[in-house]
Amino acid sequence: MKLTLRPADVPFMVGDTVWVDQPFGPLNEFPYFQGIIMQIILDGSLANTLVIRNRVETHELVINRAVYGLKPTGEHAGSPCVNVNVELIPGQTNLFDTEQAIKAYQDHIPLPLA
Repeated sequence: MKLTLRPADVPFMVGDTVWVDQPFGPLNEFPYFQGIIMQIILDGSLANTLVIRNRVETHELVINRAVYGLKPTGEHAGSPCVNVNVELIPGQTNLFDTEQAIKAYQDHIPLPLA
């Protein structure tokens, strides 16, 4: 029997500095923040836990989410670490390499209807 892992792109690596499209601050007063990736936890969640009940040669394990442990930097340096969930399948855009990229992305998001 073989166990395979479905390929998935994991954006960025431990040690990278990223801009995060997630509200930040005690009152979520900042629309985004900058942080250094301290760890990445690959999460298949219980729904993707592999329980083998059939006689099959190959079983596929799917890791569909990553939890990024981030240490805030820049104007938020010294704040507590933050965990950010990122859906890998389908790919979710909430980590960016520059402040300009996150601002451009946020400028093109439609506002929710009231």
